[in-house]
Amino acid sequence: MVNQRLEAQWKTILHFWLNGTRSPKEIHKKTNISLRTIKYNLKKLREGGTVAHKRGNGRPSKVTQKIAVAIGQHVRRNTAISTRQVAVKLQETHDSSISYGAVWRHMKKKIMKVLCLAEHQC
Repeated sequence: MVNQRLEAQWKTILHFWLNGTRSPKEIHKKTNISLRTIKYNLKKLREGGTVAHKRGNGRPSKVTQKIAVAIGQHVRRNTAISTRQVAVKLQETHDSSISYGAVWRHMKKKIMKVLCLAEHQC
């Protein structure tokens, strides 16, 4: 999660950029945001057109699309199945070593998404 203060700074810098103020020193004088932050964000604006966080810099998940579908199928067939049993079945059918903890985290994430959609508070 991105710091709210940084997000506010990004929006402020973007605001000045879109209104034609391209000088980092001028933005610094008007906003009192550090010059280094402004220069970095203006560089991002020139190169990519946005100051948003790039994302995708974490470790890739063991749960691929095929495995996620298989987890869903196992749970639909037997709602009382444990995560350890699902992990064993996935190791047998998909020839991949996946832990029951990874299965648990995936199911927890999906359940939270379903609850969020049901309450319309996402």
